[in-house]
Amino acid sequence: MNDRKRSLIEKGAGSVVTESALTLVGALSGNPLGSLLPILTKSLASERQRARVEKALVEVNATLTAHEALLRNLTDPQYKLISETILAFLNTTNPEKLVYLRNAVSNSLTASDLKSHEAIYLSRIIRDISAEEADFLVRNFAHQRLQLGVANEPANDVLVIPFGSPDELVVTSLISLGLVVSAGPTMDDGGLMRFAGAVAKVIALLRDPRASLVAPGPDRPQAAGR
Repeated sequence: MNDRKRSLIEKGAGSVVTESALTLVGALSGNPLGSLLPILTKSLASERQRARVEKALVEVNATLTAHEALLRNLTDPQYKLISETILAFLNTTNPEKLVYLRNAVSNSLTASDLKSHEAIYLSRIIRDISAEEADFLVRNFAHQRLQLGVANEPANDVLVIPFGSPDELVVTSLISLGLVVSAGPTMDDGGLMRFAGAVAKVIALLRDPRASLVAPGPDRPQAAGR
């Protein structure tokens, strides 16, 4: 990395974030447990993870370097969100989730109206959401209501998720993240649920920044796992 690029990163995401993250990749082979259990670094999985994370961070570095003006004017909430997202790369083994993380870094650069409490909340969501869960949000956000189980005559705007289907586990996880909530004052409201208000902000961060509209997914048709 030349001096100019290093200077840009220090201004925007800080050497403590991007540059140190790249150092951690080499030191920990992509897994923080590596420092505690060195034997893990000898596994092929550890080497694959190191390569995945290093490639992703190099791409993020290039994105940040290309946006010098935006970096110079980052707000504190933007800095918080970008920093936390970059650190999330180290614990992400799923290639599709890495794509979403790269998107989140890029989209955060233009989120100048982000509030401090939003940055804290969104950082946790971006860190914990799986690629499969993110895909579900992007694909189904147009539905007004969701229902687990079987509906005899569901309304047009109700998405029915059959019991035992893969999407049932996805929706259960989204409930725990606070991204799917009860549609009414209580959970007795016919079992109907809806997407939380924060979902729109989550999708805006995770979508491909090159897309003018919310797309089916980032650079790929499907995703699986965290």
